[in-house]
Amino acid sequence: MYEEHIYRLLKVNLNLQEKERLLLLTDTEKDYLVELMEDFLNVAGGLTREVIHCVYPSLCMHGREPPEEVWRLSFGDQVVEKLKLLHLMDNIIHKEEYAEEEAIQVFRDFAESVPNVVVAFPYYSTTHTFFRKVLTEVFGCRYVSMPLFEPEMFEGPMDVDWNYVAGLSTDVADMLSEAEWAHVKAEGTDMEFSLAGRMSIADTGLFHRKGQYGNLPAGEAFIAPLEDSAFGKLTMFYGPDRRLQSPITLKFRGGSVEEIEGLDPYRYHLEEIFKRYEGARTIAEFGVGTNPKARKPDNVLEAEKILGTVHIAIGDNHSFGGKNKVPFHTDYVVFEPQVTIGGKGWQKRLLERGKLRT
Repeated sequence: MYEEHIYRLLKVNLNLQEKERLLLLTDTEKDYLVELMEDFLNVAGGLTREVIHCVYPSLCMHGREPPEEVWRLSFGDQVVEKLKLLHLMDNIIHKEEYAEEEAIQVFRDFAESVPNVVVAFPYYSTTHTFFRKVLTEVFGCRYVSMPLFEPEMFEGPMDVDWNYVAGLSTDVADMLSEAEWAHVKAEGTDMEFSLAGRMSIADTGLFHRKGQYGNLPAGEAFIAPLEDSAFGKLTMFYGPDRRLQSPITLKFRGGSVEEIEGLDPYRYHLEEIFKRYEGARTIAEFGVGTNPKARKPDNVLEAEKILGTVHIAIGDNHSFGGKNKVPFHTDYVVFEPQVTIGGKGWQKRLLERGKLRT
């Protein structure tokens, strides 16, 4: 049913070549994602000589590292056995403290048949993981992450002029990289945080060069704010996959959530996460949506790409320029915001009531 769209994804977005090794990943959280794997395999088999795939048990949380079987499939048994011998494997998978450079050297020395291209569409995100970081930064893999993907997105935010999205995303990313601070205001939201010294990334939807990674649907520029810099309040009306019964407000001080207000059940989910992982409270990401065909507000994969929105995430950001390593990362979208960015001697209104001013 979706083979024509998958063909476009593999050829237009990824420029997949016949001699490249393609890895396809999903989880068991949603039956339609398992079924979608069959369509991917049917199309990919006619485009490249080597396709490997894995459907693994749901990890039940965004930002967790994939299970051991995925590491073996991606890098070979020697890497996994060596990491175990050095007592690194368990710490990597559980995002506990480990010597990252030592682990990376193991990958360099022992990895075999590493994929050139990855399409990961499990329900729970693999974007902010060491797994993705090693593939893209060490081996130059092109990596597409599609958490919460719904097939209807093929005919919405995936059916877009990718050159336009790429150009706009790059322009906004350049401005965020230049900025030293940002101020976000909207209904129930008033937050400030520092961007000084951090580089923004453009999620363009085009992954043609080594090491490029991002979401599909794509369309954002994002950056890791300084972890101790967020002050103010963020009010959310939507969770990752539904409209909340009533708004929830996160109050930030010194970079982290110090208080939650609101009675929607999602509040209690967050409180449990915070009890388990103190680092989950920390600001992780600031992003600006740039996809003119993104519409759906109750699925964060699409909602954070809506042109004229911004999103603020908490949790892990170590894989894209930050310092916080924790098995949790979730974005919250702010609609119709007023956003001001600035630096020494200058400031600019980036968004005015949801209208992007480039």
